[in-house]
Amino acid sequence: MRPLRTAVLALLTAAAGLLPTVAAVRMNSSAADAQDYAASLRTPVLAPVPDDAAGTAPGPSTSPLLRAERAPSALWRAAQQHHIGNEMAAFSSDWPQPHCLAVWIDGIEVYSSSAEPVIPASVQKLITAAAALAVVDPDERLVTRVLTDAEIVDGVLDGTVWVVGGGDPLIMTQSYADSHRRQPQLRTAMEDLADDLVGLGIETLRGNLIADESRYDTTRFPETWPQRYITQLNSGPLSALNLNDGITGFTTTLSAAEHPARWFVSTLADLLRVRGVSVEVEIDVSAAPSGMTEIARLTSPPLVEIIQQMLRESDNTTAELMLREIGLRSAGEGSTPAGAAAAERIVSDLLPEQARPAVVDGSGLDRQNMATCSFLAALLDHFGAEGAFAAGLPVAARSGTLSHRFAEHPAAGRLHAKTGLLTGVNALAGFIETDSGTVTFAQLLNGVPPEGRLGLELQESLAGQLLRYPVGDAAALRALTRAPA
Repeated sequence: MRPLRTAVLALLTAAAGLLPTVAAVRMNSSAADAQDYAASLRTPVLAPVPDDAAGTAPGPSTSPLLRAERAPSALWRAAQQHHIGNEMAAFSSDWPQPHCLAVWIDGIEVYSSSAEPVIPASVQKLITAAAALAVVDPDERLVTRVLTDAEIVDGVLDGTVWVVGGGDPLIMTQSYADSHRRQPQLRTAMEDLADDLVGLGIETLRGNLIADESRYDTTRFPETWPQRYITQLNSGPLSALNLNDGITGFTTTLSAAEHPARWFVSTLADLLRVRGVSVEVEIDVSAAPSGMTEIARLTSPPLVEIIQQMLRESDNTTAELMLREIGLRSAGEGSTPAGAAAAERIVSDLLPEQARPAVVDGSGLDRQNMATCSFLAALLDHFGAEGAFAAGLPVAARSGTLSHRFAEHPAAGRLHAKTGLLTGVNALAGFIETDSGTVTFAQLLNGVPPEGRLGLELQESLAGQLLRYPVGDAAALRALTRAPA
């Protein structure tokens, strides 16, 4: 017997136990319930009746669910839902409460443990990324501009210079970039701005050096955050003119800039001095007037790379600044509340059939953020396992926040997922490449004991379980349904 037919027969045998269930649904459920069941298979109960057949009872051949070329595909989908649903219900039954789990295969949700939203922790950044990609051109770059009302005469610039922030979250000095554990760090090199100004022939800078951070509001941290987040510097102070995440000290202990925009231009002055420029300026913060002349600019990496860096490294500062950019572009207001409202609306419009998430911040640090696993898995499925969105996810034992995990696990190199961690919360959502196809999933564990590594162990056990799916040979079945009669 040919291998394809063998695979199909094996699957039909495995799925045969489902047929009585299908029959029971049709006999015992209401018409609406039967339609819901059929819709879950993405197959209508009955084919549309042609106009010239009105009043004629449809025969068996008019039911797409029962047509021979549809049966293997429909049974394969039903087998996933039945088999995986049973296994996952038992597998997750003793997880800490509250929790949720959703598993999608081939665009279909084959298992969902709960419709109740829970805290997503940093998996919230998937929502921020999705909303950002909806309002920006992925190839666009954020620009920091240097403007002046004076001219360079004999190497002297004597007047007022404004440095206008463009919201770039990745402007870093080399020393700050080098201080990060994972290398290399994606960055916009602050030194390049100083080099460009020196390249203009400036030998002396006099007058005023003014920071313009007016692109966003000047609330340094989301107002809903507890003070401990600020003390612990889970994010740096936020500014549209951002340098080194607003962190001024990072060699031994972290310290933050009280006025990050002012500190930005002060650092620029120091970099100019190191390059031999005489700098005699008064530093201030205000918006630049119109009509000034641009003499230099600092350009970020493409926005898609910034978003990928945010996901890969779970960068809280980048996430919060991106949320303000979302607010600016969607509502004309670069603030956390405006960005949160816009992000919530954007992703809800993207997946109108899913329960609306609650978006409070961009990073997921706020415990008022809420989402269902079904929503997060549907969001991942919407973007797919290929492309720019998925490319930003950490890879088990390879990159980002998963670089140090799953090293001895079969999921190493095969699991691509966003991580999340708060006190009592462990979260993981992404894709896993199995021998039979790609599985999309979201697992949010709330109520995890803060001591020990139970949450991490449950993530590892889930990855092992998911590697066993899908059930049956999906590729063979699809080949059969495409084969000519």
